[in-house]
Amino acid sequence: MPFERILVAVDGSESSNRALAKALELASLTGAELHALAVEGPLPAYAATVGEVDEVKREKDAFFRRLASGVRARADAAGVPIAVDIRPGHAAELIVRVAAERGADLIVLGRRGHFLRDHLLGSTADRVTESADCPVMIVK
Repeated sequence: MPFERILVAVDGSESSNRALAKALELASLTGAELHALAVEGPLPAYAATVGEVDEVKREKDAFFRRLASGVRARADAAGVPIAVDIRPGHAAELIVRVAAERGADLIVLGRRGHFLRDHLLGSTADRVTESADCPVMIVK
């Protein structure tokens, strides 16, 4: 049975870009619904003033707007409809939860994202693979 609903995790990294390309290809071939999820981490705790926190938030919001716009543009170019969600939370937990909410029968994500903590605590891809109820495709 071909895939019907695919969730792809995006963060703007090269690995994530390759995962998006693979998800677009699969959705095009199978006619699956495609959903992209960008996980917004917490604001840094080290900011000393409200102004610094506001500036970091503005930069983060702008980054995620550009990311979502780029994902939509790539999907449009591939002729694949896509829904893009940006949600706050812990990456691995949120990817698994959103996949379940959306009834995804495949999660596609890159091997490595932007974050150093992946190297220290085990990668998001590893944690998603361990926790997901559906197949997970990790794109190198």
